[in-house]
Amino acid sequence: MKKIFIILFILNLTSCSSSKVTTIETDYRDLEIAEKTNNTNSDTINYNELRFYSEQINSATDTMKLMYLAFGDWNNQEISLYLSNTNRKIWKNIKLFDNNETFTVIADGTETIEEYFACLSIIDSAGKDCLKDEHPLKNKVINFFYNKMKETRETYGKMKTTTKRSLNQKLWI
Repeated sequence: MKKIFIILFILNLTSCSSSKVTTIETDYRDLEIAEKTNNTNSDTINYNELRFYSEQINSATDTMKLMYLAFGDWNNQEISLYLSNTNRKIWKNIKLFDNNETFTVIADGTETIEEYFACLSIIDSAGKDCLKDEHPLKNKVINFFYNKMKETRETYGKMKTTTKRSLNQKLWI
């Protein structure tokens, strides 16, 4: 009887696994594609976010740092979907790969007791969500940003304190 209880307990633990995903090319364990719904003016928009979680980030603005360090100033900003004291940043017509395809990348994030992540939404030039399962560039986009996040952490770690402070102040608006 005791053995049956232990086996059932173990089976229960393994069946409640996390929904976090990794691609074959990466070992990024704190990465998730989260499906979101946004209701605006009677329109419902479904989209996906590539979320980097607490083990791999220092701040909700880490994806903004990634984009700023790689592509410079953003083209637009909107009120954050998560934090009332900052704006999410939007980069339009960004070339991620060695071709003519351009993308719109939206960086946001949150730091609360319940949730702590930095996220990106990536839209191709045709207006398609690059993080949807059927998108042909999904894994390529995920791996691109996974590698960029690693580079950004190294670059940011080597910056002088005053430069970090200046960048952080710029992003928290």
